[in-house]
Amino acid sequence: MEEEQHPKRKAIQMVEKTTQTTLKVTKTIFIFVFVVMIIVTVIYSIYTFLSSKNLASFLEGTLTLGIGGFWAFFLGYFGWRMGQTIEIYFHNLQKNR
Repeated sequence: MEEEQHPKRKAIQMVEKTTQTTLKVTKTIFIFVFVVMIIVTVIYSIYTFLSSKNLASFLEGTLTLGIGGFWAFFLGYFGWRMGQTIEIYFHNLQKNR
């Protein structure tokens, strides 16, 4: 019985190692993409600000995008929470039958 446990334990350790490596690589990629997006956004904003002939138009567009982004996040988050609540409700409903 001890011989059967050893390969099984080794396989579990290998899966855990692979999982941790995958998570590290994924986290690194997400951080890299996020930093690149921020850098590109800042550079583009500065370029647009400096090359804009009508400063009021630039500020209006920035403000519009900011407000739209806030509402998109706000409604998306609460929509996700509502969907999660409905999913839990149906899961519990099915479990109680």
